[in-house]
Amino acid sequence: MTAAAPPIFTLDYCAHYAGYPVDTADLISRDGVWWLHVVVTLPAPEVVPSDEVVGVDLGLVQPAVTSNNQFLGKRAWKDVEGRLFYLKRQLQRKGTRSAKRHLCKLRGKQARFRRDCDHVLSKQIAQAVEPGATIVLENLKEIRKRSKLRKQSKTSRRVHSWSFAQVKGFVEYKAEGRGCTVAGVDPRYTSQSCSCCGHVARNNRRSRGRFVCRVCGFELHADLNAARNIAAKYHASGGRAPTGGLPVNQPIVSVSTPLALE
Repeated sequence: MTAAAPPIFTLDYCAHYAGYPVDTADLISRDGVWWLHVVVTLPAPEVVPSDEVVGVDLGLVQPAVTSNNQFLGKRAWKDVEGRLFYLKRQLQRKGTRSAKRHLCKLRGKQARFRRDCDHVLSKQIAQAVEPGATIVLENLKEIRKRSKLRKQSKTSRRVHSWSFAQVKGFVEYKAEGRGCTVAGVDPRYTSQSCSCCGHVARNNRRSRGRFVCRVCGFELHADLNAARNIAAKYHASGGRAPTGGLPVNQPIVSVSTPLALE
């Protein structure tokens, strides 16, 4: 007697991907539930490029700030990461077999949490601009080597665990879905430069969130000032240094479909 095939449920947010060519599919079991991860190819949108250029400052406390005055992401994400790190450290110190099993599960939970946060943030960034615009990010590829933070500090730990490469990749394919281009600029001095007069000084930044120029007195949220400098750097470079976006390969979108077994 042949066993009946299990029913397949498609989540609502996956419905608009139905009908597109399938590239690959992976069947995964997680916590007693089977998931079918389907990767499909979407056609590149027909969007007329616009002249809008939006700089994006990525950070640890405030996940993202755009030069068009939008504060994206949730500051609470940092607190969740802190609690997960503290719990991991406690389990590592305990060292029992039960603690090691719990630690393994916790690492998977942390990876899924970070990936979900990066998906949410990258979607917000892509939707913060009009179709056909240019999104400018900082080139943070060597940030861990350039960082002068004290070792074993909380900020240093966050920098070394920051998944900025994953955020950048998500922004690129989500931006392409809206016909946008993603570019990168040198991140040096974007947080120390005045977006009004251009004066560069380390003490322009009075605190983590407050920027006050020592020369012209211009005052603004520090991350917003940095985002405006990022956009200005792109304009000054003549609109070069693309890191992704159009024209590139068509985006590949992964769709998770749960399978319920009777």
